[in-house]
Amino acid sequence: MADNSDEIGSAADFYNQIFDAHRYKKNRVGRKDDVFYADGSDGLANLKKLYLSFQHVGSEKSVYFKAFITAFNESYTSNWNTETVFGRGDPIHTFTQTTKQIQLSFVIPAASESEAFENLGKVQSLSQFLYPNYHNVQQAQTIAQGPLVRLKVMNLLQNMANSSTTDGGQANFRNLKTKSTYFKEYKSKGLSPGFGQLGFISSLTVNHNLENRESGVFEKLDPDTNQTVQNTILPKVIEVVISFTPIHEHALGWDANGNFSEKMFPYGVSLYDAGQNDSNAEGATWQQAVQSESDRVKLEQARQAAEARYSGMFGKKGLFGIGGGRLARDQRRLSAKEGEKGYIKNDAKRAYIASAVAGEAMTERGYSDSEGTVKGDRERVQDMETIGDEGGYTPG
Repeated sequence: MADNSDEIGSAADFYNQIFDAHRYKKNRVGRKDDVFYADGSDGLANLKKLYLSFQHVGSEKSVYFKAFITAFNESYTSNWNTETVFGRGDPIHTFTQTTKQIQLSFVIPAASESEAFENLGKVQSLSQFLYPNYHNVQQAQTIAQGPLVRLKVMNLLQNMANSSTTDGGQANFRNLKTKSTYFKEYKSKGLSPGFGQLGFISSLTVNHNLENRESGVFEKLDPDTNQTVQNTILPKVIEVVISFTPIHEHALGWDANGNFSEKMFPYGVSLYDAGQNDSNAEGATWQQAVQSESDRVKLEQARQAAEARYSGMFGKKGLFGIGGGRLARDQRRLSAKEGEKGYIKNDAKRAYIASAVAGEAMTERGYSDSEGTVKGDRERVQDMETIGDEGGYTPG
């Protein structure tokens, strides 16, 4: 079982997030009870925790829905005041604020009467979350608290206040081993609805799909007599459409040093920042970086050519282990002058063999593209270019 020791919330929150199609009524076909039935969506919700959660802040009550999401849209609006000034071609624009709005639609299907009954109850609870807390509910005179809600859509919508960033190191731009840490550590903050985004539901639309012939309803059957209960139906598919306005619990904006106040907002993703490299191996300017990237491509092509040419049985050793194999032969041929035995006349073939020999020398030095380039790549590229021009190669 996964370690969720960092979770917050009550035991009720834990049990509310368990889905069971037979929680309120056993499955029944004809006169037989306990007919085995497995709902695959329950497995996705219970094992992979793919669900939505709502928590009413005033009462701390929670409700969960399996994530049959049909729409999840985030709208960011940058608001500016515009003032027209006489004699000025453009009006004066003054920034006021940036607001965010979320549109969420999801479908709640039922695989059994029990689940249809439970779904109706969950939507009922969600509807109640839109009403405020009163000091005296019966008189409804003084509101104690507005109907604030925490909405959590897995890792895509959660409270990012005080979220820690991933420290994967900044050794080298191409160091896959270092950068993979950012991907490995990415996950939802937790399962509890207490990790949800604070805000309020400005509108809630519930469609019971009574008019939809493909959806239909369950006619409630009495568990004891298996007879239809009069004037009672349970919708098989309920659609919910929500407009949600977030209330952020952290400052949002850039400081004087060019750092965003909440680096993990809104999705909790940490990415490698090439601007924080530990060394200048990649160069300090755009042009130097272009040269470095060009060098890396040439070096990696040489390394791959060496791997393809010298990784075989006789690549570095001759027959019965005597001699230096193909590698030694290539080195001799590259060292031969024009007119001498073994000289490579074809320019393309000569360049390929020179690249392979240089790549083998770099591999012996410990070069690996996945670990990033090392200092001296410019000199190594110049070595390869010298091989092609003069026909000689001396590892250095």
